[in-house]
Amino acid sequence: MNKFNFLVLIIFFSIVPVVTLKAQNKIPFGRISFEDLENKPYKPDPGADAIILSDEGTASLKYNGNEFYVELVRDVKIRIVNSRGFDYANIELPFSSRDIIKNYRASTFNIRSGEILETSIPKKDFIIDNTSKRTKALKFNFPDVREGSVLEYSYTVLLKNYAVNILVPWEFQADIPVVKSMLTVSYPEYFIYKTIISGSALSVVNTPSYRTSVFHKQNVRTNVNIYHVEDMPAFREEPYVKSKNDCLTKINFELAAVSFPGSSLERINPTYETLSDELLKRNDFGQAMTKTGFLKKDALKLSSGLSGDIEKVKKIHEFISGKILWNGVEDFMTSAPLKKIYLKEKGNSADINLMLIGMLRLAGIKADPVILSTRSNGSINPYSAMIRQFNYVLAYVYADGQYFLVDATDPLRPFNVLPFECLNDAGRLIAGSSSRFVDLKNSEKNGTSTVINLVMDDDACMSGEIKTHYSDFSAYNIRKQVTIEGREGYLDHLKSSYTELEINDFSLENLEARDLDVIETININIINAVQKAGGSYLFNPFLSAVSGKSAFWQETRNFPIDFGAPVEDRIVVKITVPSTFSVVEKPAGKVISLGKGDGSYEFRCETSGNEILISAHLKIDNTFFEASEYSRIREYYSGILQKQAELIVMSKNEE
Repeated sequence: MNKFNFLVLIIFFSIVPVVTLKAQNKIPFGRISFEDLENKPYKPDPGADAIILSDEGTASLKYNGNEFYVELVRDVKIRIVNSRGFDYANIELPFSSRDIIKNYRASTFNIRSGEILETSIPKKDFIIDNTSKRTKALKFNFPDVREGSVLEYSYTVLLKNYAVNILVPWEFQADIPVVKSMLTVSYPEYFIYKTIISGSALSVVNTPSYRTSVFHKQNVRTNVNIYHVEDMPAFREEPYVKSKNDCLTKINFELAAVSFPGSSLERINPTYETLSDELLKRNDFGQAMTKTGFLKKDALKLSSGLSGDIEKVKKIHEFISGKILWNGVEDFMTSAPLKKIYLKEKGNSADINLMLIGMLRLAGIKADPVILSTRSNGSINPYSAMIRQFNYVLAYVYADGQYFLVDATDPLRPFNVLPFECLNDAGRLIAGSSSRFVDLKNSEKNGTSTVINLVMDDDACMSGEIKTHYSDFSAYNIRKQVTIEGREGYLDHLKSSYTELEINDFSLENLEARDLDVIETININIINAVQKAGGSYLFNPFLSAVSGKSAFWQETRNFPIDFGAPVEDRIVVKITVPSTFSVVEKPAGKVISLGKGDGSYEFRCETSGNEILISAHLKIDNTFFEASEYSRIREYYSGILQKQAELIVMSKNEE
């Protein structure tokens, strides 16, 4: 909502009686029955470790004379089915630092000697932590928890962040089954809200009604909506899900219009154009990039003598990513003046990337910010410019005739490879009249290229070398792993991956040269590579660690598949066999198409003299597939694994 609309609401509510919603917000506490504590198997999901028996909330929009807020009263009951569910007795409830949480209580209920025994949590055992600059969390642990216990907690929270705009987001689904979830929302009829239900939208039943609220002898009609769900299945992660936030069954509200008595309907449509203007005026965003004169000396020194803009970008990116340590906080607004961050050498993602933009501009490079929502934060709404949906910022850089999205939060990452978390459809370029949506990608991919050279001896044992080139995200992951675990830790990882191989030695090249592929070389022995069956010798030319296993083994899929970045894997295998052996049978060549130009797999197996040559090339060019397309993804990977499981059959020549 823009400032004008907000002022209109303030003026209106200063002269019109405030809607008061009476005691409907109260939810009884402690109504636990013997049936709740019987711990019978939950028929829809008998293997569940814990079950949410009920999650009830009542929320009403209010105005206290200075600001709007939503009063939410919530009550949750959880049954612990078995010992694996004990973790659900540890509760952490996040809320905004502007919100006020109160009236919290919690108890454990058990059956003892035929009676229901309640064990309450003392007030002193509730802890409120500052989890970040803008968030807090209420934390507590239930006592006397055993199999069959029912845990209940309730609280009231006054939600103040964008309350009139978004009312109260509500999740009907959790990672354990939910028997009943119900949200009652009340607000004056002057407000018109859009509702956005994600996940299993058809499972959510809405019962709308109206109520007349009386205040100072004036009757005001209030909208009351009850959203209700029963027997909601547990949310279970699937491979290549972009964001749990996008897939959960939940409801969000968005203020669409206001209609006051005696006035015409006023649409509330935040625009991206006004958002851009407002952000560029903010001290913690647009103005922060203009106050970077302290970087000028370094910018000129770093770019001196470099002819190309891309080389300048690389040099400045290397400087910022190496000097300023990212504190792990994702944000698109600075946490402090950039000069202070520079001296402290530590900051959030906005501190680092807005400083990068300022320094690039001082070096004569065109650079502007792009705000976005990370994958785990969920997708943005391209039609409604709600500032709360963004949580990250990148630099959009023009160098040598090309545009690049650049992030400097990690010194291990090349300038043109984004954090994987940032590959989330589109972001918003904030550049005055040039502001627009841009795709969140450069040319990153998950890529590997492996060459395996093996020599087989007369005893059918093999030895040789595996050399793999890792690019982009694959290379970054290795650099990160070696940084954290060291080379010895990385060797342990190799040994656990290649369980059928004996690793004699290994090396890693280009770990420090982040613009180059990481090259991994492993020297190996394989004692049991060849299996004898009668007079035949059989072996699989694909080592198990190379071929891997399909992530798409399930028959059905609930959520879209999102690879994030294109995938390309090449494998070339050369096996030299002694003259005492002959190839009797080999896998036939094959091309498997993913269809619609989305990807392909090409396989070849040839023999030449005493050499066996195998090549395989897997490509996935499209990064997103709807759940309805799952069958062709599953068939594609199934066909690849079947091909890679085929054996080469040899016989031993008679002397």
